[in-house]
This record gives sequence, structure tokens and C-alpha cells, in this order.
Amino acid sequence: MSELTEDAQRSVDRCREVLDRAFEYLDGEMADLDCDRLRAHLAECASCVQQLAEDEQLKRAIRDGCPCESAPEQLRARILVQITEVRAVIS
Repeated sequence: MSELTEDAQRSVDRCREVLDRAFEYLDGEMADLDCDRLRAHLAECASCVQQLAEDEQLKRAIRDGCPCESAPEQLRARILVQITEVRAVIS
């Protein structure tokens, strides 16, 4: 089994990062600089574009099929804090 070149590994890592953060991007919760980096990657990666389109379709199907009430703002804020804390620990 051959190892990936450094450039190939960097590309795989970038794809993984983009796909891990796809819903953050689709929900408009990503910082501008991160959005710019993600868009630059999408301009060069058809595979990630396709996956992002599928994720967007999934979100649309869930939203259209579930006319649920919005979560209370306090709950949303607590979840965002926890997500940020988890990211800080993982990074």
C-alpha cells in the first residue's frame, strides 16, 4: 500500500475539514475568513462541491418535512458554547 504524497495528504485533510464544517457553512454560522477558505477549496474540488450539494439537499428535505418550532434562544446559545468548547479541545 503506497503512502500519500504530502500534497495529496494536505488535500485529503482539507476535504475532511470542509466536509466536517459543511453544516456550519450552510447554516451561515462560519466566520468570513473561514468561508473564504472553504469557497476557495470548493472552486477546486468537485467532490466536495457534490457532497456539499447533497448536504444542502438533506437540510432542505428535513426543513420542509419538519415544520418544527425554533429552539429557544438560550438553548441555541448554550449549544453554540458547547460546540466551541469541543472544537477548542479537539484542535
